[in-house]
Amino acid sequence: MLKWTKAKLAELGIRPSKKMGQNFTVNPKIIEFFLSEVPSGEVVIEIGAGLGALTAPLSKVSKKVIAIEKDLRLCNYLKSLNLENVEVVCGDALELELDAPVVVGSLPYSISGPLLAKLFTEGRWNKGVFLLQKEVAERLVAEPGTKEYGRLTVLASLCCEARLGPVWGPESFYPKPEVLSRHVILIKKRSVPKEFSEFLACVFSQRNKKARKVLPSCGARWEGEERVRELPPESLWEAWEER
Repeated sequence: MLKWTKAKLAELGIRPSKKMGQNFTVNPKIIEFFLSEVPSGEVVIEIGAGLGALTAPLSKVSKKVIAIEKDLRLCNYLKSLNLENVEVVCGDALELELDAPVVVGSLPYSISGPLLAKLFTEGRWNKGVFLLQKEVAERLVAEPGTKEYGRLTVLASLCCEARLGPVWGPESFYPKPEVLSRHVILIKKRSVPKEFSEFLACVFSQRNKKARKVLPSCGARWEGEERVRELPPESLWEAWEER
C-alpha cells in the first residue's frame, strides 16, 4: 500500500502538504477497522478522502458515500475514478453541512479540534468513526482534574458515548507523522448548542483558576471552591443553563 501511494502521488504530481495535514494511510488494517465499525447500507460522509483508500471499499458496503476532499488535485482524481455510490465534494469540511447517519475520516491534526466541535454542535449524524492524533482522541474521554480534560471533553461527554479504538504508529502513514494516532468511535446522543461551546471556550481559557471567579466573566455563576478544570461536564452544563 505504501508503494502504491507513493507511485500514485508521483503520477499526480502531488507532494504531501504538511500545512494541510496530509498523511496518507498505508496500513490496510486501518481500512479494515473503519469498515468493521461502519454499519452497512447507510449514507456515509467521509472527511478527507485523499486517494480513495477508504472511499472505494466503503462504497461497496454503503448506500452512498459523500467523499469530502479539500485538495482540488485529489478531489479531481477522486472524481475521475467514477466510483459507484460515491458523490465527491470538493471543499472544506469545516464549511459544509455534515448531515448523514455516519461520518468517518482521518482528520487532519491541524483542524481536528474545530471539526470535532462542529460535529458536537451541528449536523444530523448518529455515529462517527475517526482517526485522530492519539492525544486528541484520549482527550475526548479524559477525567475532570486531569491535564487532558477540557472543552472537547465536556462537549464529547454531553453529546456522545465515546469509545477508544486501536493505536497506530507513524509507519501506518505516508509521510510518517511525528505522533501516534488512535481511532475513536462516537455514538451521538444529542447536539450541544453552539453557544454552550463558546461558553466552554471562555471558561477553559482560565482552566486553572477558581470557577467562582471565572464563570461570572463568561456569563454564569458558581459558588464552590473548585477550579475550572475540576468541574464535571454536568456541572458546567447546569451552570450554563441557569445563567
